[in-house]
Amino acid sequence: MFLDEIKRQILDDHDNATDPPNKDDTAPRIAVYDSATAPPRVVSVPETRLPDLIDTLASRTYDLAKQQGSRVPYMVLREVIENLIHAWFSDVVITILDDGNTIRIADRGPGITDKQKAVRPGFSTAGPDVKRYIKGVGSGLPIAQESLSLMQGILDIEDNLDQGTVVTLSLPSTHEPTAPTTNAASRPALPERQLKILFLLLELGPSGPSRIGRELAISASTSYRDLVALESLGLVGSTTEGRRSITKEGLQYLDGVL
Repeated sequence: MFLDEIKRQILDDHDNATDPPNKDDTAPRIAVYDSATAPPRVVSVPETRLPDLIDTLASRTYDLAKQQGSRVPYMVLREVIENLIHAWFSDVVITILDDGNTIRIADRGPGITDKQKAVRPGFSTAGPDVKRYIKGVGSGLPIAQESLSLMQGILDIEDNLDQGTVVTLSLPSTHEPTAPTTNAASRPALPERQLKILFLLLELGPSGPSRIGRELAISASTSYRDLVALESLGLVGSTTEGRRSITKEGLQYLDGVL
């Protein structure tokens, strides 16, 4: 069984197993709602090797949501999906709604008893076995929540029916009217550090928070927050690998300040 294979790998360290995974109904599934009046497209993700499963599930969800018009950052998705390892990936279903801007991640695991503490930095239920595959320092959900908040979005944690947890990521609909942001004059003045990050992306090309942090001698979490803020302004864009690159609007902004 798919779930048994995952548990064996974590508990018995079967990292070198070469047998192909068996197709199983318990594999994580992604349901994509193209229309509110039509049944969803369902994509199964049968990868059984960790951390490959986390990478594959996060990337596949990001790509499918992006095709619908999603603005949810890749790293937000990955941070939340990493937390699923606490539930041994039990009956995971990821639902993509509202043109990709509502993503609901549900499982049938043990659930989260204290939901308020779950989004505070430093609180973690990860034991030694789990920490071999994820950070396990209580940073995943807090980072995801703060990143969405910077984009006027919401992270919500609820109990699943009967058992488990549902984490919902939501951003404002792209159909809502927004102020035009086609030139530098219409944008707020950026803090000096964020301006430096734009220049770095122009020089370095697609880069992640760690690389930006090293270049500016700041922490990766600080550079990540700045990148998310710049992305919410449309000045940088995300890649499937979690890196950021400067956008056409970002180039126009730099032209306006030079």
